[in-house]
Amino acid sequence: MPTPFSITLFATTGDPQGIRHVDKSNWSGFGVVFAKDQFHLLKHEPGFNQAGIYILIGNAAEDVIYIGEADPVGERLKNHVANKEGWSWGVYFVDGNHKIGKTEVQFLESELVARAKQFDRVILLNKNTPTAPTMSPVAKATAQAFLADMLLILPMLGINAFSAPKLGDKIEEQIQPMVPDAEKFDTIVVPAREEGFQQRFINEKCWFAIRINAKHISKIKYIAAYRVAPIAAITHLAEIEHIEPYGNTGKYLLKFKNMPITIGPIPRIESSEVNMQSPRYALREKLLTAAHLDKIWASD
Repeated sequence: MPTPFSITLFATTGDPQGIRHVDKSNWSGFGVVFAKDQFHLLKHEPGFNQAGIYILIGNAAEDVIYIGEADPVGERLKNHVANKEGWSWGVYFVDGNHKIGKTEVQFLESELVARAKQFDRVILLNKNTPTAPTMSPVAKATAQAFLADMLLILPMLGINAFSAPKLGDKIEEQIQPMVPDAEKFDTIVVPAREEGFQQRFINEKCWFAIRINAKHISKIKYIAAYRVAPIAAITHLAEIEHIEPYGNTGKYLLKFKNMPITIGPIPRIESSEVNMQSPRYALREKLLTAAHLDKIWASD
């Protein structure tokens, strides 16, 4: 039976979106959560000059992550701020007892990359697959124990890349063809966070990375953006110019012909039975006449 534990999140400046310290009961590890634009404030944070493992997260179109290690962790993060695109916030972990050094963080990196690939719940930006270092049994046991605690903490920070989906999650991560006849659709409706909506959907006229059955690609002519809370409505529609594989992820990049047009808004009402946590197939004709989300997928 799992052992109860507590997680403490301390907002260092009083801002819930600012730099936060992460502490777990009965653990010598320590985490620091930060936004990319807050990096200049990190140099005085605990562990900045120690060996550490870090995860960078992007919330543009779909969750993307990059996993890395460094000694010291701060210098590597500085490089990523200057040179690496596609991430908006991150977290790094170090050991307060200084028992997690360069070898241990290399082990942690290899384990996290392997788990992210195994569960395939996010887009992994790492191009290379790190190998576990040669290490003593004591060092490996220390690193494994550290990892076990990290894996308990990460989901509580909203990072689910390293844990198996719970019953039902895997279905929600696929496109849900909620039309009376699953073969009748010409549009894909995607949930969009505000940052990704503005950056990708509007400015770059594209969207990624979506799982699409290859046999359906020729049917999809349009894409609609459902902007998540607090807007909670479909507000824009674009005609798709072409669909192409998104790297080797098994997902796709959709590029638009023109600037998206404003529609609706088509809101998600309080009594809605539609779950917009993942993309859905739809008919453009029904979408443009719908008073609210449920009408798009209602039986005629």
